Amino acid sequence: MTETTDFEAKRDIAEIAVERYKQGRLTRRGFIAAMGALGILPALGSRATAQAKEIIVVNWGGTAKDVLQEVLCDTYTAETGIPVTVDGSGPSAGKIRAMVDSGAVVWDLCDSGAGSAIILEQQGVTQPIDYSIVDKSKVLEGTAYNNGVGNYVYSYVLATNPKMLGGNVPQTWEDVWNVKDFPGMRTFRKSVRGMLESATQARGVPLAEVYDALGTEDGIKASIAKFRELRENIIVWGSGSDSQNLFLQEEVAIGNIWSTRAHLLKDQMPEGSFDVSFQGGVIAPGIWVVPKDNPAGSDEVMKFIAHGQKPELQVEWLKKIGSGPINPEAAAMVPPELAPFNPSSPENLATQILYKDEWYAKNQVSAEELYVDALIN
Repeated sequence: MTETTDFEAKRDIAEIAVERYKQGRLTRRGFIAAMGALGILPALGSRATAQAKEIIVVNWGGTAKDVLQEVLCDTYTAETGIPVTVDGSGPSAGKIRAMVDSGAVVWDLCDSGAGSAIILEQQGVTQPIDYSIVDKSKVLEGTAYNNGVGNYVYSYVLATNPKMLGGNVPQTWEDVWNVKDFPGMRTFRKSVRGMLESATQARGVPLAEVYDALGTEDGIKASIAKFRELRENIIVWGSGSDSQNLFLQEEVAIGNIWSTRAHLLKDQMPEGSFDVSFQGGVIAPGIWVVPKDNPAGSDEVMKFIAHGQKPELQVEWLKKIGSGPINPEAAAMVPPELAPFNPSSPENLATQILYKDEWYAKNQVSAEELYVDALIN
């Protein structure tokens, strides 16, 4: 069977699955499993009809899938009797749009980002958040959008190995660029996202003025140039596990990594071999978005989102995976030993800026090219 014929066969099977789903002869769970087995999206047929009340929540898989199921989904089911299942296949903006455009929506709630939430709203494929059910006061300022609302936070932070540095640990991003006083390899993300802010501070720009300084082409180029200065001392990370392994294997002494990985490293590194600072960090929210025509309906999903705003549940997220509570009320419930690693603790919030998705939507493509060039050439 040729590759083309194989695809056509898969397409035919997908058509059959869509028809069975619309007729109520295939459950949503079975439909999702069938599409996953085929390696394709349900991009065929007209609008899918809802099955018996059930909520399908989609995130990016891994440990987070299990934690989401345990902390939010199972507790909601225990309270309401409504089944909630996590699909860890990854709710990319393209997948969400394809489902809505095809009329074969099988997801009810997606763990997205602010940038995607803005784009999806502009494309008309997501629903407004009902703030009569979801409490806007229970998310951090700047994380409540028309068609999306914050569910947790993480940060880009300054991580160090004090033992490798002989106890002389950099305190600021300017220090990170000081190779003479703070020798050793550094690690930065291979994508520009969350990295330019540190380089801009290394130029001497105050934290509150970082995005203003990146508001011009010259400002962007000046920050990119800082990576060219440092590139002989940089090992890039592509995934969170990459950054974690670089510290575990002592290949780097300093790095700009995700706070969720720092949360894991604090327990994996020998005592005195790992520290993290949120000073000059960038805090970013995860965002719930609801696809149009979701099978479970809007009201039920809004109630689930509101359930997830409970501070005690958000603290469980922090304990299990390092995702910071987005509800300010949760800070008082965080165990003292975890507070230094909590992105949204009042002390850490005061030393960070909010990731500006609008800036990345406008500048990421051009900045990415310059950034990669600075690291490689």
